[in-house]
Amino acid sequence: MKKQVILIMTDTTRKDMLGCYGNDKMITPNLDRLAMEGIRYENAYTCQPVCGPARSAIFTGTFPHTNGVVTNCMPMGENVKTIGQRLTDNGFHCGYIGKWHLDGYDYFGNGICPEGWDEKYWYDMRMYLNELTPEERVRSRQSGQNEGITEDFLYANRVCRRAVDFLSRYGTEDFFLVASLDEPHGPSLCPEPFASMYQDYE
Repeated sequence: MKKQVILIMTDTTRKDMLGCYGNDKMITPNLDRLAMEGIRYENAYTCQPVCGPARSAIFTGTFPHTNGVVTNCMPMGENVKTIGQRLTDNGFHCGYIGKWHLDGYDYFGNGICPEGWDEKYWYDMRMYLNELTPEERVRSRQSGQNEGITEDFLYANRVCRRAVDFLSRYGTEDFFLVASLDEPHGPSLCPEPFASMYQDYE
């Protein structure tokens, strides 16, 4: 039996904002289905409420004060191994697609694939920004400016398309795949009809 793990991360998603955790006002059918068919935790706690340190713990199995990422935009120690390195050393094909936030650069990252992950599928937010025109870069950070936004423009869409491609290529192997979405973290860009789906909801 193949050992295959897909870890889907979204940013700034509260438990009570998903249908699978009992909020029937939230329309999240795909996440609800994944929760039913996969693993859904009733009680999960983070060792750190700040993004970078929390991610460092997830991907190294060590506390932030041990791996060096004690706040955002701080790099991990050079001697710290990630799960990608450890699993690659044990025959897994490891892909990381999406927000990394562990390289010590700014919010968007440095565009450089860390050791242990498939470089062909590395796609941090710096790489996304590099695909955009200067005008699109500004637009990609303007909160609430949803008019004319298309799915193809969104970082999450581009991350997910790459993840599907990874699965089509390596779906018969042992693999560990991370699809790390920045959304729904601000600026919360969203195409219609989804942008107005919760209009007047409090």
